[in-house]
Amino acid sequence: MPKNKHKNTALMREQFLEMMISLLENGFSLQESLAVMQRNRQFSPEILQCFTSGLAKGGTFAECFYQAGFTLQEMTQVQLADVHGNVVTTLKNILNTMQILRKQKKELSKVATYPALLFIFVITLLFAMRFFLLPSLLQSGMIDTSHWSILLITYGPFIMVGMIVVIGCLFGGGWWYSRQQPVIWRAVFFANLPLVGFLYKMFQTSYFALEWGKMFKQGLEARQILAFMATVNPHSLVASLAKELNNALSQGKSLAEELEHYTFLLPEFSLIILQGEVKGKLGEELLLYSQLLTKRIVEKVEGWIQWVQPVVFLVVAVLIMAIYIAMFLPMYENIGGIME
Repeated sequence: MPKNKHKNTALMREQFLEMMISLLENGFSLQESLAVMQRNRQFSPEILQCFTSGLAKGGTFAECFYQAGFTLQEMTQVQLADVHGNVVTTLKNILNTMQILRKQKKELSKVATYPALLFIFVITLLFAMRFFLLPSLLQSGMIDTSHWSILLITYGPFIMVGMIVVIGCLFGGGWWYSRQQPVIWRAVFFANLPLVGFLYKMFQTSYFALEWGKMFKQGLEARQILAFMATVNPHSLVASLAKELNNALSQGKSLAEELEHYTFLLPEFSLIILQGEVKGKLGEELLLYSQLLTKRIVEKVEGWIQWVQPVVFLVVAVLIMAIYIAMFLPMYENIGGIME
């Protein structure tokens, strides 16, 4: 596998793809397109260097993609384009996905920034109360040191920070452990996660439907498609799944029935494969299905983003109310006791 050398920004990669697609659509070859962009001097010299030097050393177009900072999945898509021949279409799909992701990240950042600042403010307020306000109240004798609210102020900040650290360690440890496992194991694991698991299934199903649809539309048979997919990047889910399915087909098993066993793919995917093989329009059906799934993914993510800010605001509001109750309740109770 080629080494990923450059971490160019997503915007730089998008600009490069936009120009590359435009030049290829207008009849320029790959080498001519790179030469035009070098003369233009409006694009990242690191990306252009990856492609020019990589191709000069005998590397493939897909390997240059990975070296320029594109993801493993994007590299695999370009490798698959060498078979079905739709290089420009593949680059457009990659560009469209990158633009959607960048837009959604921007929206998520906008709705999450202010609540995150409020959450930091709450934690800072708790520590300020713990180390500045609480000692003064205890010295005044106005409150009972054994009151639950005093215990909350005393230990609350440390409990919250501890929870954040523990959650962060669990996520980090889980991510590291998953990277040590086979790629299909990781796919099954992510597919079974709550909330995001279904979204992951939709994404993977859309991706496989798109790539398989292109090849079926070119007239290739299932065995030919799987045989080639097994030769792409060995660290990819595409290659791992293709090898297992190849073994199953060699034993006389049905492709549609085998696909049902993989929980990171939606159940209807195998049904479309089965019905499409009978009707003879499997390529068209898979491409249409991929488009519908992509639209559903975008709608679902945008819907989740709209809920992020209200939910976070609600949590922060509850925390702030709890702080005020913890701070004033023991004093009010003490005053009420004195008046009685």
